[in-house]
Amino acid sequence: MSYQNQTRYTLLQRACDLDDHAAWEELFSHYRYFISYILNEMGILAGDIDDVTQQVLIHLTKGLPRYDSSRARFRTWLGAVIRNTACTHFNKQKNRNSRIKVFDEEQSLEAMINPSEIDKRIEEEWGAYIVNIAMERVRDVFQGQAVDVFVLSADGLSAAEIADKFGLSVSSVYTLRKRVKKRLYLEIRALVTELEPS
Repeated sequence: MSYQNQTRYTLLQRACDLDDHAAWEELFSHYRYFISYILNEMGILAGDIDDVTQQVLIHLTKGLPRYDSSRARFRTWLGAVIRNTACTHFNKQKNRNSRIKVFDEEQSLEAMINPSEIDKRIEEEWGAYIVNIAMERVRDVFQGQAVDVFVLSADGLSAAEIADKFGLSVSSVYTLRKRVKKRLYLEIRALVTELEPS
């Protein structure tokens, strides 16, 4: 859904209706990678990530209709769901005397799933996640060198260097960069509206 095609309801509002299967499929496709990434960062074993991700999605399905945006931002609530599901998983493994593999063998379970650290990581990754999706959408809109010009500019290349690389005028570089930046901004705003309730 691009910013021109937003419906009156955000994705999360639509997904509160358990019968809206299209909304749930869209929700899962948007969040599955993000959830899996955070679980991996928490030390969930690679062989367990799909199962634990599925558990998080089940908790989302059950909890989303009761989610109250006035009490917490969606990403904060999502972080708590991920963290709690991971805790349950770790505790089950521990109770079965399974060995938990973590990046630092001296870390305790509590340190590994420290809420403030996980919440901080979720905030950082959320921003990157939104920008990455927005950039995918921008790439679908622009043809030619526009996105490459923008990316190289964001990487620190000067307008003159980019112009030389692509055989463009410096003013063309500025124009392309401005167009892509504006569209990226609009796509980010659309995604925030789409993926988080106001």
